[in-house]
Amino acid sequence: MRISILGIGSIGTLLGACLAQTDHEIHLHGRGERGAQVLLEGLQARGFDIDSYPSQRFLHSVEELPLPEELVGGSDIVMIACKAYDVVSLAPLAETLLKETGLAFTISNGLGHVQTLAQHIGQHRTLAATTTHGAYKESDGRVRWAGKGELHLASTSFGPSNASIEGLVQVLDSAGLSPVLKEDANEMVWGKVMLNLSINPLAALAGVKNGALLSPGLFDACMTIYREAAKVARLERITVVDEVGFEHRLRQVLEATSENSCSMLQDIKRGKATEIASLNQAIVRLAEGHGLEVPVNQLMTSLILACHP
Repeated sequence: MRISILGIGSIGTLLGACLAQTDHEIHLHGRGERGAQVLLEGLQARGFDIDSYPSQRFLHSVEELPLPEELVGGSDIVMIACKAYDVVSLAPLAETLLKETGLAFTISNGLGHVQTLAQHIGQHRTLAATTTHGAYKESDGRVRWAGKGELHLASTSFGPSNASIEGLVQVLDSAGLSPVLKEDANEMVWGKVMLNLSINPLAALAGVKNGALLSPGLFDACMTIYREAAKVARLERITVVDEVGFEHRLRQVLEATSENSCSMLQDIKRGKATEIASLNQAIVRLAEGHGLEVPVNQLMTSLILACHP
């Protein structure tokens, strides 16, 4: 089986290093300095059960060079592990790489990615996915598997059957990625998005680690963002956790990741684009379609865009 991973940042590296422990053929697609580094040095990783793997363990492609002909139409599984704003540009590549009988998913943060991918490869080959695994790049350039979680998968309307997903689940399980099949794709994706949009912009704007959001004032602001988004979810006929359940879950996540700097804060510090368009800004757009005002999510969006358009 050939597995393609598009995007080799922290999470992409984690996926690649875990899957490199199996007997399957692993293809990595990168770009820029990071793509060149992996092409020359392979994946440098540590933590839990993973290690570093040399370049020769993988098939490679980089955005700046033509795609090798032998990669076209040869992938059984395509995983998109990029920033939210890059999903649009990588979805056509997934279509080029994927076999007719293959499956693909993206684990990027935010809303709309399942629809973007399905437009290119068809609903019947598209899965929804989220992950609770945590990874970050250390000062020496290696990627640290910082938090062992799960990889959640769900079929969508007119999507692949559970029977056709069994092979993928077995591969992920053998790689130690703890796959879990969920029944409701929308509920799964929105559940992760609600946490991201409640935590990331506030932590980024305040310039604090996640644990600081447990202070009463900032925690109340997180809950206000959630309440607005929950109203939009209900109008979209999406089932989301109730307020009591979300508050409990939010506290759990903030305590477990108290020393973490969220990705949006890291992006702003580095002068890079953020994922706000797929998070709070997506809520604003959906709310406008229902004639609903979500002023706190609008404020978060405006302030983050002022930091980096």
